[in-house]
Amino acid sequence: MDSILNILSSEPFYYVALVAGIALLVYAGDWVVKSSVWVAEYFNVSKLIIGVTIVSMGTSLPELCVSLSAALSGSANISIGNVVGSNIANVCLILGITAIIITIPISRSVIRRDLVLLLAATMLFAFSLIDSEINLLEGIFMLLLMALYMYLTFRSAKKEPPEENTDAESPKKHNIWLSFLIVIISCAGLIGGSELLVYGAENIARSLGVSDRVIAVTVVAIGTSLPELTTSIVAAIKKELDISVGNIIGSNIFNICMIIGLTSCITPLEAEANILSFDVWFLLASLLLLGITVFPIKGRTEIVRIEGILLLLLYIGYYVAMGLTGQFASIG
Repeated sequence: MDSILNILSSEPFYYVALVAGIALLVYAGDWVVKSSVWVAEYFNVSKLIIGVTIVSMGTSLPELCVSLSAALSGSANISIGNVVGSNIANVCLILGITAIIITIPISRSVIRRDLVLLLAATMLFAFSLIDSEINLLEGIFMLLLMALYMYLTFRSAKKEPPEENTDAESPKKHNIWLSFLIVIISCAGLIGGSELLVYGAENIARSLGVSDRVIAVTVVAIGTSLPELTTSIVAAIKKELDISVGNIIGSNIFNICMIIGLTSCITPLEAEANILSFDVWFLLASLLLLGITVFPIKGRTEIVRIEGILLLLLYIGYYVAMGLTGQFASIG
């Protein structure tokens, strides 16, 4: 027993736990989405509703599980840093790489509705951090903003013409009990993966002498953003880009409003000062650059390669700035 405890408390195991947690989150998150879609299709829920809810939010499940687990274990900096780092990665890293591979078309509704709501959510998030804590009332406001986003999205979806269905296009009915079982097992995998990732991240931060926040906005954020990154790159290669920008922005809104909102309703989130004084500014800069790239010029609404390069450079600049300001240095 003592030998097992020694292994579990050894530094190499922390890295194993971190990598295993990320892998389990990505794999389990993928199966949660798939099996949830099977359940929805079994009950004849429309593909549009599935896309708006299950698919768009499913890729944020890793962030949700990690943030809840971290907050409940007293590591609020991991919870908040994960969301901030993931949102920066979603815009700069994922959209940047995707746009470098192929030009990304953008729906005007994304600019008029989604981008405006994302800016509102980000400003509310930044305002909530002024006192270095996100409390119950601020969490409720975030959840209300999430409800508004869902209402506007559903209302917009209903206005779109229905897709023509043929027998050949009808979805295959999966065994409903097996689908439910996979949903349950996958959710258990998400919980287990989040526990492993938080355990590994906390102990790696301690062993390296850096703050939980630094690990959260870098390693944890990239790890929990892998579903979005994988989905977007595959979509770019297959030239199926109808979900790229809308899903990324929707995921970012969900990260702030649902994840931070729900977590802060369960327990107040105390944040490290650098989150507001450093990370949030890069988060706002990423939104400003995204807004510039998607602003319609001569009727063009797309993100082209040069704009993708600029987004990726901003992401690299975020890490360089962290290094230059000594945030990777030991705090011990």
